[in-house]
Amino acid sequence: MPDSSQTTIDKLRETSLRVLNAVIELVAHLIVLTFLLLGIWLLERLVHWLWGSTDFLFFGWLKLKYLFDGADLILLVGFLLWGVYSAIVAYVKKPE
Repeated sequence: MPDSSQTTIDKLRETSLRVLNAVIELVAHLIVLTFLLLGIWLLERLVHWLWGSTDFLFFGWLKLKYLFDGADLILLVGFLLWGVYSAIVAYVKKPE
Protein backbone atom coordinates (compact mmCIF):
# COMPACT_ATOMS: atom_id res chain seq x y z
CA MET A 1 0.00 0.00 0.00
CA PRO A 2 1.47 3.36 -0.99
CA ASP A 3 2.60 5.68 1.74
CA SER A 4 0.32 8.72 2.02
CA SER A 5 3.32 10.96 2.68
CA GLN A 6 4.70 10.37 -0.83
CA THR A 7 4.65 13.32 -3.13
CA THR A 8 3.27 13.16 -6.64
CA ILE A 9 6.81 13.20 -8.07
CA ASP A 10 7.79 10.23 -5.90
CA LYS A 11 4.69 8.31 -6.99
CA LEU A 12 5.38 9.13 -10.63
CA ARG A 13 9.02 8.04 -10.29
CA GLU A 14 8.03 4.75 -8.64
CA THR A 15 5.38 4.03 -11.26
CA SER A 16 7.72 4.80 -14.14
CA LEU A 17 10.40 2.55 -12.62
CA ARG A 18 7.86 -0.26 -12.31
CA VAL A 19 6.83 0.16 -15.94
CA LEU A 20 10.48 0.27 -17.03
CA ASN A 21 11.25 -2.92 -15.09
CA ALA A 22 8.26 -4.67 -16.67
CA VAL A 23 9.24 -3.56 -20.19
CA ILE A 24 12.86 -4.65 -19.67
CA GLU A 25 11.66 -8.06 -18.47
CA LEU A 26 9.36 -8.50 -21.46
CA VAL A 27 11.98 -7.37 -23.98
CA ALA A 28 14.55 -9.73 -22.45
CA HIS A 29 12.17 -12.66 -22.89
CA LEU A 30 11.42 -11.65 -26.47
CA ILE A 31 15.14 -11.45 -27.29
CA VAL A 32 15.80 -14.92 -25.84
CA LEU A 33 12.75 -16.28 -27.67
CA THR A 34 13.99 -14.81 -30.95
CA PHE A 35 17.38 -16.50 -30.61
CA LEU A 36 15.83 -19.84 -29.63
CA LEU A 37 13.47 -19.75 -32.61
CA LEU A 38 16.39 -18.82 -34.86
CA GLY A 39 18.34 -21.79 -33.49
CA ILE A 40 15.45 -24.17 -34.20
CA TRP A 41 15.09 -22.76 -37.70
CA LEU A 42 18.82 -23.22 -38.37
CA LEU A 43 18.70 -26.77 -37.00
CA GLU A 44 15.75 -27.54 -39.27
CA ARG A 45 17.64 -26.16 -42.29
CA LEU A 46 20.68 -28.28 -41.36
CA VAL A 47 18.60 -31.45 -41.03
CA HIS A 48 16.89 -30.82 -44.37
CA TRP A 49 20.28 -30.15 -45.96
CA LEU A 50 21.68 -33.42 -44.54
CA TRP A 51 18.65 -35.61 -45.34
CA GLY A 52 17.64 -33.98 -48.59
CA SER A 53 14.49 -32.18 -49.59
CA THR A 54 12.12 -35.03 -48.68
CA ASP A 55 10.39 -34.73 -45.32
CA PHE A 56 11.52 -37.63 -43.11
CA LEU A 57 8.77 -39.72 -41.47
CA PHE A 58 9.29 -40.98 -37.91
CA PHE A 59 7.57 -44.30 -37.23
CA GLY A 60 6.07 -44.06 -40.70
CA TRP A 61 3.52 -41.36 -39.80
CA LEU A 62 5.10 -38.36 -38.01
CA LYS A 63 6.73 -35.82 -40.32
CA LEU A 64 9.92 -34.13 -39.23
CA LYS A 65 8.34 -30.76 -40.05
CA TYR A 66 5.68 -31.40 -37.39
CA LEU A 67 8.38 -31.88 -34.73
CA PHE A 68 10.01 -28.55 -35.57
CA ASP A 69 6.63 -26.80 -35.77
CA GLY A 70 5.71 -28.27 -32.38
CA ALA A 71 8.98 -27.05 -30.88
CA ASP A 72 8.28 -23.57 -32.26
CA LEU A 73 4.77 -23.59 -30.82
CA ILE A 74 5.88 -24.76 -27.39
CA LEU A 75 8.60 -22.09 -27.25
CA LEU A 76 6.24 -19.34 -28.39
CA VAL A 77 3.50 -20.18 -25.93
CA GLY A 78 5.85 -20.95 -23.05
CA PHE A 79 8.06 -17.90 -23.38
CA LEU A 80 5.21 -15.49 -24.04
CA LEU A 81 3.28 -16.71 -20.99
CA TRP A 82 6.42 -16.71 -18.86
CA GLY A 83 7.40 -13.29 -20.19
CA VAL A 84 4.01 -11.76 -19.41
CA TYR A 85 4.05 -13.34 -15.94
CA SER A 86 7.57 -12.01 -15.30
CA ALA A 87 6.58 -8.56 -16.54
CA ILE A 88 3.61 -8.51 -14.16
CA VAL A 89 5.81 -9.62 -11.26
CA ALA A 90 8.38 -6.95 -12.17
CA TYR A 91 5.65 -4.32 -12.22
CA VAL A 92 4.13 -5.37 -8.90
CA LYS A 93 7.49 -5.60 -7.10
CA LYS A 94 8.55 -2.37 -5.45
CA PRO A 95 11.50 -0.88 -7.37
CA GLU A 96 14.77 -0.39 -5.55
